[in-house]
Amino acid sequence: MVFLLLIAVLVLGIGLSRWALARHEAMMLKGFRASSPTAHTGSEIALMFLKAEGVEDVQVVEHNAVVTDYFDPTRRRLFLRKDVAQGTTLAAWAIALHEAAHALQTGNSLGELKWRQSCIRMSRYLPTASVFVIVGLMIARILIAKNALFVAAGVFTLLLLLNLGSVPLEFNANKRLRRFLDEHLKDHEQAHTRLDELLFCMAIREIGDLLRSPRYFFLSALPGTGKMRPG
Repeated sequence: MVFLLLIAVLVLGIGLSRWALARHEAMMLKGFRASSPTAHTGSEIALMFLKAEGVEDVQVVEHNAVVTDYFDPTRRRLFLRKDVAQGTTLAAWAIALHEAAHALQTGNSLGELKWRQSCIRMSRYLPTASVFVIVGLMIARILIAKNALFVAAGVFTLLLLLNLGSVPLEFNANKRLRRFLDEHLKDHEQAHTRLDELLFCMAIREIGDLLRSPRYFFLSALPGTGKMRPG
């Protein structure tokens, strides 16, 4: 019974991850084709938002790698791809603003942000790593196929629940943008609406990381594949 429940959760989890991944990619593709309502780049609009909130200790760093477009709360740095930092599209704005909003999550929220980032890292790297371990145990005849599937389903389910459990922090980041966007885009209602849609996609994007685990694992986690954490 427990095994069937895990399989059901696994199937639902894969479906949810595929939906989040497809939704994010489709909306971002459209967003990169839509010009921002003002001439500010992603980097400039992020810094403008932070200044409006009284935050002046965040540095924007251009960083093109497998793992990028994120806020580092320890070093107070906002790492953005070049096309985001210098872009004047709605997608560039959504990415830069969403990540910049994490800089406002201090105090108790800072601990939650760090836990969220830990959940993201686990979702990106543990699924593929666990497959290697499980296959190794099967080759060594320590695990039989049925038990291996049970373990794999359990790992996937646990990571999915951890990931989903910390997603509200992403929506909290979007909420912190509301006052700034209402003021800055008061004469650009259509752009405001489209930006809200893109920000929603930013909040759910890491739900799809379970399916992208091989990409992250082979391109950024293995020795010689580059730094997971930029300098």
